[in-house]
Amino acid sequence: MKSLPNLFIPGAAKSGTTTLHGLFDQHPDISMSTNKEPHYWTHKNFDGLTDADLNEYLGLFNFDDDILYQGEASTGSMFFDEFIDRIKAAYKETPKFIFILRNPIDRCYSHYWWLKGMGFEKKSFHKALEKDRSRSFTTYHDYPTYYYHFGRYAHWLKRFYDAFGTDNIFVISLESLRADPLTTVNTCFAFLGLAPLEVVQDMKANETVILKNPRVHNTAKKIARGKYKFTKVAKYFLSTETIDKIREWLVTSTYKSGKTAKKYPKLSEKDRTSLKELYIEDVKALKELTGLPFEEWPDFA
Repeated sequence: MKSLPNLFIPGAAKSGTTTLHGLFDQHPDISMSTNKEPHYWTHKNFDGLTDADLNEYLGLFNFDDDILYQGEASTGSMFFDEFIDRIKAAYKETPKFIFILRNPIDRCYSHYWWLKGMGFEKKSFHKALEKDRSRSFTTYHDYPTYYYHFGRYAHWLKRFYDAFGTDNIFVISLESLRADPLTTVNTCFAFLGLAPLEVVQDMKANETVILKNPRVHNTAKKIARGKYKFTKVAKYFLSTETIDKIREWLVTSTYKSGKTAKKYPKLSEKDRTSLKELYIEDVKALKELTGLPFEEWPDFA
C-alpha cells in the first residue's frame, strides 16, 4: 500500500476547518492537502475509483521524509459511516483525528445563512430546520442541508472513539481557536508529538456571504457541474480545458459580481433558546465523552 495521509480534520461546515487547515500548514512537519477538501474517502462511487484517482489524491500531499504528517480536512468525514469503514480497511496504522467544534447553536444558524446567502436554500430558517429535524440522517441525501444533524457532535464523535480509540482523537473548539490561536493550535501539535510554533500567521475563515441574486450564482454552479442537457453537448465542440475555464469563470464571476457586504440577521433570543433545547442533551453527552467542559459555550455552561 502506498503512503497515505495520516492526519484528518473531520468537522462540520462553518466550524473552522478551513482556518485550522491553514494553521496546520504553517508547521514544517505537516503537509496539508493543496485541495482543502478532496473528499476522496467519502466519494459516493468510492468502489469505482481507480489507481489514477488515488494517485491524483496522493498528489495533493508532500510525502518527503522530513514531513511527519500529511493531512486533509474534508468536512463530510465526520458524518459518513463509509469513511470510518474505509479508513479501517485501508490503514495498518491508525491515523490521527483532530476535531474542531463550534457552539452548535451558532454553527446551525451560520450554516443556514451560508447556504441561504449563496442561493442553495429557499426556505425560511424555521421551515428549513423543521424539515431537517423531521428526517433521519442519510449520507448522500440532501447532504449540505443537515443544519440540525451536523451539530449532534456526541453522536458523531462516539463512532470515532469506538473505532479508533481515545489516543488517536483530539478535540478543540472554534471559540478557543479564535480567542487564542497560537496556544490552541500548539495543543494540537503537542497531541501530534510535534514542536510548538512561536508564532502563527492570521488565517481568514470562510465568510458567510450574502449575494445580491443568489439564484444566478446557484444556476451558474449547476451549469458548471453539467446539470443541464445543453451543457453536456459542449464536450463535442469544445476541449476539456476550455470547458473547465468556462466553468471556473461562470462560478467566479457570478460570485464576485453578486457579493455584498450584508450581514445575516442576528439570531433571536427565542430561537437561541429553542436551539439550546435541541442540543442540550447532546452537549451533555459530548462533555462526558471528551472530558472537556466547553466553558467557552456559555449556552451550555
